[in-house]
Amino acid sequence: MSAVIGEHIPLWAIVFITNTALLGVIFLVARQFEKTFPAKPESIGSVVTDWKLAALKWTSSQLFSPMAKACGLILVNAAGAGWIQLRADGWWFLLSALVVILTLDFVAYVTHRAQHKFPVLWSMHSLHHSADSLSAVTGARHFWLEDPLFSICVLPILGILFKIPAEMATPILLLYFIPDSLAHLNIRLSLGRFALCLNNPQYHRIHHSIEPQHYDKNFCKMLPLMDMIFGTAWAPGRDEFPMTGLPSREQPTGILDGIIWPLRHRLSWAH
Repeated sequence: MSAVIGEHIPLWAIVFITNTALLGVIFLVARQFEKTFPAKPESIGSVVTDWKLAALKWTSSQLFSPMAKACGLILVNAAGAGWIQLRADGWWFLLSALVVILTLDFVAYVTHRAQHKFPVLWSMHSLHHSADSLSAVTGARHFWLEDPLFSICVLPILGILFKIPAEMATPILLLYFIPDSLAHLNIRLSLGRFALCLNNPQYHRIHHSIEPQHYDKNFCKMLPLMDMIFGTAWAPGRDEFPMTGLPSREQPTGILDGIIWPLRHRLSWAH
């Protein structure tokens, strides 16, 4: 029976279904933890807005992702894809995976710093930071144009640098993006001395904090090592769970705000 299924269902479909099911289970468990051990009282309005903006981002991704990935592929091919051939046999798998993760985390760190430093990028990224109540969905609360820009301008860097074996790609993506997704959970969990080992909800809450001492801290996606190297790490105290959001407390009101967010103050009809 399994052989028949394997013959009729493409490998990509099996991987997609498996990953989707795994992420679904993780999401349901995460939501239960948020309800049982909340770091702060949940703002229903903010969570509803999270869902609206996440839906907008997902819809736009379906529309623009193929074109953005095609543009990224053109750049990779133009620059000469895979300068460094990575091996996946034996212990080489772990070493190659470590190289990819460190490179990806460095690129993501630099990109994230740029999103906070340059006004044109912050005008988009600030939509994510406008959430005054973090939740499992906040990780998907981003301006709809950010993903296509990331696919065109950032992801090709990995394709240019490395020729990554196919069997290594999916495990690395899961291992890398799960901590970043869970980092927005509204749970009261302190890792104490281990807080600087891996990105976690309390560590990343500091990044979203409205407290002045927390500004421009904890940028990493996976490894606080990057923050430690560049001097932006803030080790949270045991009971340090600050309020989050923008200092101005500005909030999007719905889908329209999500669409025009960077231009909202320039459009008189949007007020």
